[in-house]
Amino acid sequence: MKSAKKILNDEFDELVKSLQNVIRFNTEKSQPAPNAPFGTNVASCLEYTLNLAKSFGLDVYNCDGYAGHAELTGTGDGTVGILGHLDVVPAKAEEWLFPPYAAEIHDGKLYGRGTMDDKGPMIACLYAVKALKEAGFVPSKTVRLIFGCDEESGMQCVEHYFSKMPYPTVSFSPDGDFPVINREKGIFQFDVVCGKLPQGITVTAGERANVVPSLCTVTSPVPLEANSSRVTCATGENGYVCTCAGKAAHGSTPDEGVNATHPLLTALAKAFPDNATLKFLSEKVLDTTGDKWGIALCDEESGRLTCSLDVLRTAADGVLTATVDIRFPVTYTCKQMHDLLRANTPSEFQIVPQHTSEPLFVPSDSSLVTTLMDVYNGEMRTQLQPLAIGGGTYSRCLPNCVAFGPLFPKEEQTIHMPNECIILENLRTMAQLYLEAIYRLAK
Repeated sequence: MKSAKKILNDEFDELVKSLQNVIRFNTEKSQPAPNAPFGTNVASCLEYTLNLAKSFGLDVYNCDGYAGHAELTGTGDGTVGILGHLDVVPAKAEEWLFPPYAAEIHDGKLYGRGTMDDKGPMIACLYAVKALKEAGFVPSKTVRLIFGCDEESGMQCVEHYFSKMPYPTVSFSPDGDFPVINREKGIFQFDVVCGKLPQGITVTAGERANVVPSLCTVTSPVPLEANSSRVTCATGENGYVCTCAGKAAHGSTPDEGVNATHPLLTALAKAFPDNATLKFLSEKVLDTTGDKWGIALCDEESGRLTCSLDVLRTAADGVLTATVDIRFPVTYTCKQMHDLLRANTPSEFQIVPQHTSEPLFVPSDSSLVTTLMDVYNGEMRTQLQPLAIGGGTYSRCLPNCVAFGPLFPKEEQTIHMPNECIILENLRTMAQLYLEAIYRLAK
């Protein structure tokens, strides 16, 4: 093990260069193509990563461009899965200090979309396996790194992959927080098809159901009075155009961002108090706790529900559709969530589920959780406990899986935000943690 850790440390510069190459692929989901169901850039990134793993002497498999794996074959039964993804959420270059796909290093940080979510930790795991192999480690269980390509947009990748490949015996996903996440809230992303807006009003905001919108634009026949310095209004061809600049954040942690829809919806509801759609959204949906909507679930195991209004679109007939991301506590179900929403939403508004996922709960005393906790607390000299989160990781896609890193306690959260970056010394540390975890799970 000491040899493997020394190899990994000696090859750290090589690891960083490989990660930079992977970051330079813009793997935002795009139009499908032959053998590229999520776009040619995503497929090219997967092919590059698998070829890199193959050059390390690992066996690789490309599952129709949906996902792929690289594995170190074991001598016995069982498989240790490491499940991560290569796709990313969109990045607006104008919001970044450095180009999001240039993979530049500044002040000890590597900037780029995907550095933390999830390219950085997956490349760290790949190099950890490489170091173990070069040190002569022969695992009992097969170690399989699984690279998904659609985690951010519905997880079709793993659905397709596991229709052809068996589930690993035990797994972790380097796509959450350290020390270990063994409880993930349920996900209920849905559209609320509301009523019509007043004549001449359009509202547009957001791009993804799991990202707090950083921009909202409203056209209005009358000027709006928004009590926010983030709002600007100008005269347009058909009235007024008002915009609000917010701050993006992950939809599971809405209070870490500034939702650009809130000031403008509040101003619109004030200007048009008789409109049922604006009244409902401003009075019920803007509350991130769900309390005003009557859906504020909570439990001891995972805490309170969160509610994030992430996309607004106005149809040609004036009907407004709102996309909402709810993360509900682990002791409830998607059906209970839907029934509660239906009971507290005007009957004339449709609720159309888009992406839903039941909660994850792996007991804290399980062998998987205790092993990973021992690795983290032993290497980091801490006495931490497993975590519960609102985010959804790949862990809930397969049995006996939890999230393990890459975000360290008290580290600044940049996932899904402008200027996403990874601290290089943290990358070095997480690679060592992953090496130790893989060794203990597979030996």
